[in-house]
Order: sequence, then structure tokens, then C-alpha cells
Amino acid sequence: MRRAIKLTLASCVVMLALAGCERDAERRAAAPVPSATASVAVAAKPVPAQVPAERPLPAATAPAAPPRPWFDDVVDAEGKLVREAYLAIASDYSSDEAIAYRYGPANTRPVAGAPTHWQPGDKTFYPHANPCYQKEFPKSELDHNLKVIYQLGQLDCSRNDYGSNMGDVIYRADAASDPGVTSLLTLALSAGTVAEKPQLPWVYGHVATDPQLKNHIAVNGGEMPRRPIAMGRCSEHDCAQALIAFQNGLIASVGSNTASHSAAVKLPTGKVPTAIAITTNSEFALVTIWDTVAFKGQVAVLALGSLADGSKVGGPYDPSAGSWPGLYPGLRNISNFVFIKLLGFIDLPGMVAPTDISAVTDFGVMQDNSTQGWLIDPVGRRGASRTKTEVNPATSSINQKSFTRTGINGRLVSRAGVAAVISKSEKKVIFLDLKPLFDKVNRAYFEGSHAALQATLANTGLGDAQWPPVFAVDNYAPAIVKSVRLPQKPTAVRISILPIPGRAWVATEEGKIRAFSVAGLQSGRNPDPKLIEEMLSVQVGKNPTSMKHHVNVGLGNSNTRLWVVSRGAQKIQLVDMVGLTVEKTLQDSRIVDPITVDETQQNPLLTSVITIADYTGRQVMNYRYAPISLQGGNTPLHIGVGKSGNAPFEFGGAYDVPGKPFDFTQSNVP
Repeated sequence: MRRAIKLTLASCVVMLALAGCERDAERRAAAPVPSATASVAVAAKPVPAQVPAERPLPAATAPAAPPRPWFDDVVDAEGKLVREAYLAIASDYSSDEAIAYRYGPANTRPVAGAPTHWQPGDKTFYPHANPCYQKEFPKSELDHNLKVIYQLGQLDCSRNDYGSNMGDVIYRADAASDPGVTSLLTLALSAGTVAEKPQLPWVYGHVATDPQLKNHIAVNGGEMPRRPIAMGRCSEHDCAQALIAFQNGLIASVGSNTASHSAAVKLPTGKVPTAIAITTNSEFALVTIWDTVAFKGQVAVLALGSLADGSKVGGPYDPSAGSWPGLYPGLRNISNFVFIKLLGFIDLPGMVAPTDISAVTDFGVMQDNSTQGWLIDPVGRRGASRTKTEVNPATSSINQKSFTRTGINGRLVSRAGVAAVISKSEKKVIFLDLKPLFDKVNRAYFEGSHAALQATLANTGLGDAQWPPVFAVDNYAPAIVKSVRLPQKPTAVRISILPIPGRAWVATEEGKIRAFSVAGLQSGRNPDPKLIEEMLSVQVGKNPTSMKHHVNVGLGNSNTRLWVVSRGAQKIQLVDMVGLTVEKTLQDSRIVDPITVDETQQNPLLTSVITIADYTGRQVMNYRYAPISLQGGNTPLHIGVGKSGNAPFEFGGAYDVPGKPFDFTQSNVP
């Protein structure tokens, strides 16, 4: 009976009528019980009913807040900023929502009639466990843990050369603990074997996270950098390192096993980096910013300094042909960063949400076919055969003065430049004059006395007044020249490497690439904004999201030919931006959702491979489109394209990404 009472009371408590329940329990205790339970009732000594202690009524549950809307844009129909959308996208700039905003909607339907390009089979090469290695290093232990998955050629010790391309893919990681940055080997030659499949590098022990990220833990507050949102690499040949921007404002370098120096800087709180451009010869980096505190768009300017892998700041220095024997921030260098300094910010008038940027100078190291990266002897008649160590400005005033405007090496450093910034939401492109940066650098290094140069170099550092000084101390910031309103939303921007022809190409969402004349600004000869105007255009696929310079065979990158990814059409095209013609079009049944493209540098293989970041397909893919022609002192090796030997493309293979990749850049390993 007591059990029945307790159950009744519990029910009454739920009904929130405790007092009434108590009276009802008393009446039930005094009433006769059914015969089936009488013996139990008689045997049990009557006891007062036990009433549970009164509990406070549960608080009314507040209705769940409705999920916030999915934002397709950060401005409304009238072009006014929607702050909620701006903050939402800026706070997670690699989310599906942000990627759709940045790159437009995906089109993942299978392309009708798309071919399936031939793919060669995989074989295994062991760099430290093969007959060629044993012959060269007879006392070394063999290591079968390190391997390269190759597709072409065969083991041949007469071709025992080595060359490779490496790069980094950034992606939205599935696992929260995954930093989202992976180094990949994209093209490799070793002992007659050729690998054209993207894969984890054997030189790093096949680890999935780029090991150079560990170099930035200290500047990142003791934590491994994670959540990358943008990446940039210089537009010239052999740009050994890239800069990656992370969601928390960290900007950090990544490279390769032979470009392993590191440098990083962290932006102030509230400034979200959205795109990175590195000038032609890695002198400066320009980073577009969403300021989520002041609600404005900006460009951050970073001074860069590099040394060869065998060098240290302060010495000793490796006498490498591509590296200065000392730190020269803002001067042409080899993209092996040891120095990054935030100089300041430039406000973008009428632009709150910049989404892409391109920046170039008036000189490209590999564009000058007469020197190809070498310097000219300032005292003898040895021509363009001198290294940076041999013509080091700090060594003598003769070397120093050879880099003045009228000096024999004066044309082998940058003296002017241009940057173009686009805003997808605001349908604008803004052009900046970079000449103030290079005027400052060249005056400090070459125009003053030799003693003044020595003092400048000795005062190099991160302090505001140290060299190079921040803009708040000495204002030599790039200048805003012109803002142009566009009829459609811009999706990508790229500028010619040289001021001839001096073109800025702006891709817009409907599939058109518009050319703007920037020759006067890029050369530094005439920055008149009236000269910056739209010229001709070329039609490509819908929603072009990436434009990268084509790599010339044996020389530097092409000045005027671009690889263009059209996400909406799921195709990649090689476009002659002067002739306004499409030279090649890649579509393949394996390609799901291409967002960005990059191309391998060619040494020592005179071939061409493009690498695609496939976002929804969760893969990085390689396609070769030119024959292999082994150069140097090797036994000749020639391999055509495809099964027939003369196909337009050959599928090298893919790397499966543990997330969604949205950018990839690469370089020849120095």
C-alpha cells in the first residue's frame, strides 16, 4: 500500500498539486484494501504516508535560438554592409559558407562527355635502398621506410640525377586537431624514375602535417598554427617559400627541406587576413584585411628578408648564387624567409571587404634572359656571371654604386610596382602604387654613402625605428591611385609580371576576364590614374576562381599566359591574355570541384604539370600536358604524354585530403 501511495504522490508532484496529493494519500491509507492484498495489509503496521521533500519548480526552458541565416554576401541589395554577415564570415573564413562566398557556388554535377584521361600505373622507388644508392654510398644502411611512388621511367643509374617540386595544400580539416597544412611532393626525378603523382614527401618521412609549422609555435602563443585561410607565393620562378595566413591573424612561412628557414608575424586582434600577394622577387608581402573592429578594408604591408639555408643572420653565410651574404629586407631575394616585419596598414577607400590581391614589380629575375638571376661584374668584363656574394653592396662602394639607377646592375633590382585589390561584394578594384616602397629601399641601400649603408644594415630589426622603419615613423606607404567600379562581381585578379604589356586581369563571376592597363604605374614612369582603364576582355568558363602564370619551358614564368580555373564550369584553361585566345582546356571525369590551380617549375625535367585543388572532391590532382625531356649531364630521357605519347593531358594521380582543399602553391626545390 505504501508503494501505491508513493507512486500516486510522485504523479501528483509532476502535476504540481502537492497539497492535494497529501490529502488524497491520507484518504487512501484509511480505506479498505482488496482481499487479494489483505494479508499484506494486516501484517503491515500502519505508518504515516511518506511525502517527498518539496522541490523547486523547474525553470521554464527558454526556446532555442533559431540558427542564424546562411550568408551569401556581406552587403545587402543596396550595397550597404550587413555587419552580422561580415562578422560571421570573417570569424570563420575557411568554412563552407565562407568558401561559397569567396569562390561562388560549387557545380559538382558530372560533366557530360568529359573524358577520362589515361593514368600510368604506380611503382615504388626507394631513395635510400636502391642499387644506385648502394653504389654511391656502399657503407650506408638501406632504408625501405622512405619511398617515392613513381609512374614513369625505370631505375637507371646513368640518369642518377635528382630534382623535385614541392608545395603546400591548405584545407578545411575534418579533425579539429589537424592544422590543415600538408606539404606535397608533386614532381620528382631520381635515377631515371619520374613521379608525377602528388604525395607526402619522403624527405619529411611521409608526415601529413608540414613539419615547418612547428617553427611557429612560439610566436603563436605556444600552440601549433591551425585553420589556414589564405596563402601567397611570389609570381616568379623558384619562389621557394610561401606565406600562409591563419584564422587568428598569424602569417607564417612554409618551404621545403632545402628552404627551411622560418619567419612569422601576428596581426593585431580584429584584423582578419583574407588574401596574400608577394611581390615578384619576394621583396614585400601585401595582405588584404577585414577589420572587424573598425569595419573597414585595409592592406597590410610586410617587409621580407631571406638567406640561403646554409646561412645565419649575422653569419656565416652560404655563398649561394641566389642569396645575399647578409640581411637586406625589401631587396630581391630567394624566398627563404628569416625576417618579416609589419610596416603598417593602408586604408582602402570605399572598400570594406577585400577578397583578393595581386602585386608585381617592374623587374623579374628570370624574365631577364640576358642574366637569368646573375649579376653583372662592376669592375671587369666577366658579364652577367657574378653571385650576390661577389657583388654584395656592403663589401665595397663600387658594388654599392653598381645598383644605382644608372649603374650597371641598376636594372636588376625592382624600382616600381603595382598592386590590384578586388572586393567581390562591392564590385570594385583598387590600384596601388608600390613605387614609394622601392624608392625608400633603393635610397637606403644604394644612393647614400657606403658608411650610411653599413649603418642601415647594422640597425636592421623589428623595432619601429629600426630598418626598415614602420610607416608611423617614416611614411613611405604605397599610395591609392584609382578605384574602379565593376559591372559584375570580381572573383580573382592577376597582373602581368613585366610592365610590357602591363596588364591587370580581373575575372568576374559571369566568366569574363577584363584587362586593365597598368603599364605606367607598374613601370613607375607615369602613375596618372587616367591611364588605368579597361581594355579588351576574354570569355572563359563560369565563375573563374583562380588565375596563375603559366611556366615557360626552361625559362621563367610566362608574362602573359595564365592558367584559369572556372569552378562553375569544372574546367581549367590555358589562356593567352594578349591574343585573347584559349590554348588548352582540361576537363576530366575525375574532377569534381576545382577551385585553384598551380604549375610545377621544370628543372631538371623540361615538362609541364598542373596541380589542382578540388574542394568538394577532397583531393589534390596532377595533370601533365608536355613531354618529359631530361636535361643536364644525364643520359637523354624522352617520354610523351598519355598512352599514345601525344595526348593533350595525362593524369598523374591524386592525393586524398583529410578535409576540403582550397589552395595549393609550389616551387622547384632549390
